[in-house]
Amino acid sequence: MRTNFKRSAQTDVDMRKKQRRTLQSTLNTIGILMFIGILIRWWTVPFAISKDLRIYYNQDFQMTLNECKEFLTFVLCAAGVYFSLINVYFLGKTGKKLVYTVLVLLAVFNLYMMLTLLAVATH
Repeated sequence: MRTNFKRSAQTDVDMRKKQRRTLQSTLNTIGILMFIGILIRWWTVPFAISKDLRIYYNQDFQMTLNECKEFLTFVLCAAGVYFSLINVYFLGKTGKKLVYTVLVLLAVFNLYMMLTLLAVATH
């Protein structure tokens, strides 16, 4: 028995391709949401919850102008490093090696800073 394949008479099929979501776009979206959430803390830190679960504004938690500048600088630098590493990682094999090297260097630097701060704090 032979099968006779024929094309369908219906030719008006919608051929628009949906753009596939990639890991890179997912990580970028997660990063955007994460850093927006961190920046929202700038305005929500002065609010606290009392023992009877009421929200009140605590003036003692308000950041000074200098603290706001430091916080914003930290968040923007962290976001720059995050998005740079994510987008360099997907450039190819060389990008992956570069990202892994930077991550190892950051880990070593973090351990060094932790030990330095521990030594300073104990003296």
